[in-house]
Amino acid sequence: MKITKEAKVGLFVAVAITLLYFGYNFLRGKKLFSTYNTYYVIYNNVEGLVTSTAVFVNGFKVGQIEEISMPDMLKTDSILVKILVQGKIQIKSNSIALVTKSGLLDGNVISINFDDKSSTILSDGSYITGAREEDLFTSINNLVSPIKTKSEQVLVTLDKVLGSLRQVFNEKGTQNLTNSVVDLSGALHALRLTSESLNKIVNENGNSISKTLGNVQLISNNLAKNNDEINKTIKNFGKLSDSLANSDIKGTIENLSIVTKELAMITSKMNKGEGSLGKMMNDQELYDNLNKSTKELNLLLKDMQRYPGRYVNVSVFGGPSKKANTKREKDMKSGTYKPE
Repeated sequence: MKITKEAKVGLFVAVAITLLYFGYNFLRGKKLFSTYNTYYVIYNNVEGLVTSTAVFVNGFKVGQIEEISMPDMLKTDSILVKILVQGKIQIKSNSIALVTKSGLLDGNVISINFDDKSSTILSDGSYITGAREEDLFTSINNLVSPIKTKSEQVLVTLDKVLGSLRQVFNEKGTQNLTNSVVDLSGALHALRLTSESLNKIVNENGNSISKTLGNVQLISNNLAKNNDEINKTIKNFGKLSDSLANSDIKGTIENLSIVTKELAMITSKMNKGEGSLGKMMNDQELYDNLNKSTKELNLLLKDMQRYPGRYVNVSVFGGPSKKANTKREKDMKSGTYKPE
């Protein structure tokens, strides 16, 4: 059977396309005749990642990036990365697809890290948690940035200090500094004089000070010896205070107020002439009669003292005493009898 030119051309084209496909995949780093599982990772920044970027597990290349896309154009911080991993490599559920540097001058790669304790294996088409590792420049920047901030603060403070020093050491500041030194010298001189005066006073009155301290010591000792009595006195004061607090002071004051009011009412009635005592105080005629009766009674008493025989007749044999009024009659005749 003779093969036509058209068949040869077609066969050649098919072989060329096949070789081109496998050559393209080979150049991309994809192994021929190997099966791959597809996984997805979401990053907020894919700087340094491109299609065919290598994927490593523990430093061994197991796959590459197949596609980078942005599913939702409104969410620019959610970028979807599709990676291909050799089918015989088992990716666990706690894996992290870390974007890291493969070397100091090389580009970025994806390193899949996971904990061997996890027993769950991700299936084809699953999502892996994504993360980025700080590069050298970012680490240096994070390290240098606080130092830079501190240095700026130190420079600002140093500038303020230098400004203050310039103000201190200018013409006016120098004069002020000189005056301050002079004032300090005067203060030290005054302090020295004061110290000398105190030493003199202590030397001259040393005995008095010693006696005073001795008296203070004696007072302290007496207080210590009489501590029990002082405590008893304080307790007695406490009991007295408690007794006063428990006594019915309020009731006593109320009773005193009532008595005061009643006394005021009685005084008012007496001033108005009400009652016997009030009438006696306000009736002038009654007062005069009482005064007159008192005087007459005094005269009677004096007459009885001077001439008792007139009022009391004593007879031994029972007969009347004829001499009862003899003395009084004689005094009346002689004019010596003077009634008060």
